[in-house]
Amino acid sequence: MMKKTILILLVIGGSTQFTSCSQNKENATSLSTDKPKKNIREEKQERHNYGGWYCPDNLNGFPAVDINNWKKVPVVNGRLPTEEETQNGSALIYVDPAKFPNAKPLNMQMPKLASYFNESSKKEELVIVIQALNILKDTVVGFRYLNGGNGSARLNEIKILKENEINQIAASNFVSLSIQIKAPQKAIWDILTNPGYYTSLQDIFDPQGSANIKWNNSSKVNFKYVKPGVLTSEFAANLYGNQYIQMDFKQGNDSYVEKFLLLENEETKSTELKIVCGPYSLDEFETQNEILKKWAQKVKEFSEN
Repeated sequence: MMKKTILILLVIGGSTQFTSCSQNKENATSLSTDKPKKNIREEKQERHNYGGWYCPDNLNGFPAVDINNWKKVPVVNGRLPTEEETQNGSALIYVDPAKFPNAKPLNMQMPKLASYFNESSKKEELVIVIQALNILKDTVVGFRYLNGGNGSARLNEIKILKENEINQIAASNFVSLSIQIKAPQKAIWDILTNPGYYTSLQDIFDPQGSANIKWNNSSKVNFKYVKPGVLTSEFAANLYGNQYIQMDFKQGNDSYVEKFLLLENEETKSTELKIVCGPYSLDEFETQNEILKKWAQKVKEFSEN
C-alpha cells in the first residue's frame, strides 16, 4: 500500500490531514482553518487541501464494512453535517459556515458505492461515498474504504457504480478482530515483524506446510494468507504514535488487504491489536476467521510472556 507514497499523501495539505488520521482524535477533519481569508481566496484547485486524504488506519472511526452492508452506513443527506456528525462516523468534512458561507452539499442521495484508484495501494478499490460538497468552486467527496479507514478526493476521481455493476459484485466478508494484550506495543510489534517468530506462527495458518511459504526479507508481518494474489504495496511504520502494518494484494479483478494496528494505553500498559483481513468469499470466511483468531491468540501469548 504505502511505503513512501502514504507519507507523501499525508503531508500534502498540511496539518488537517494529520489530524484526520489520528486514532485518538476526531474521526475526520474540519475544513475550518486558521489561515488568513486572503489565502483561502487565492487557493487554486491544484493546491487546495480539502481532498486527497488517505487514512487507512482509522479503523476505530470507520471500521470495515462487508459488501452486503454498504447501504447501512450512517450518512447525512440534504445539508452540511454538524461538527459532531463528522466525529461520530456519519460524515468526514466539517465546513464552518461563517468561513465558507457558499459551501453546500451536492444534490446526491448518500451513501453511494464507487470505485477509486488508490495511488498508495496501487489498485482499484471499492469505497462508500458518504459526503459530497461544493466548496471554493470545487467538488469534494468524502468516503470510507470497505476495508476500513477513510479518504477523500475530487468527484471526478471516483466512479459511482451503477446498480447492474453493484449486482455483479460477489458477496464477501472481512475478518475484523480486536484483541487486548497486556504488553506494550513495542513487544507486540517485535512478534509481528521479527522473522524469528515466523516459523512458530506459520503452522497456525498452514499446519501441513502445504503452501511452503518461506519468510521473504521484503515482508512486513508474520502472517501469510496462502492465496493473497500479487503484492501491490506494503507499509509498516509508526503513524502518530501507533504502529501500523498494511499489505495490499490484487488477483485479477479481486483485491485483498491485511491491516494490523496497535493502540497502546500507557496508563494500563496494555495494547489493543486491531486486525482487518479480506475480503474472503462466504465459503472460506469462517475458516479464515478461525485461523486469524488462533494466530492473534498466539501473538498475544508470545507478547505477554
